[in-house]
Amino acid sequence: MRARYEPPQIADTKLLQGVDALKEGREYVILELFAAHGKSALFRIEYIEGEGPALFDSRLFTVISSVLPPTWRYVQFETGSFALRPEPWSQPGFWESYFDHEPKALEVFETEKRKILASS
Repeated sequence: MRARYEPPQIADTKLLQGVDALKEGREYVILELFAAHGKSALFRIEYIEGEGPALFDSRLFTVISSVLPPTWRYVQFETGSFALRPEPWSQPGFWESYFDHEPKALEVFETEKRKILASS
């Protein structure tokens, strides 16, 4: 999946969290889709190459390619939330290990990211 960032015309601070890192009109590859129960969906994107991904409100983007990566799997949470993402990223503690810069987690992230980029 790919999406283009288009700044919203509203001043919702929650919606705008982190948007300073995004470039208007730029296309981003969506690495994960997370939908919290009763809230707007979030896209995990890598906004600066090599800086790691972050979650952004999907309402900030226009999807320009809706082809789902073949490595994505549906993950249901007890809260009613769900995610579409590579299976290895669903392992307990994966994101904590990734953001703690543990080598194995960084390797898993890069491997799965390459698969997503190859299919987008």
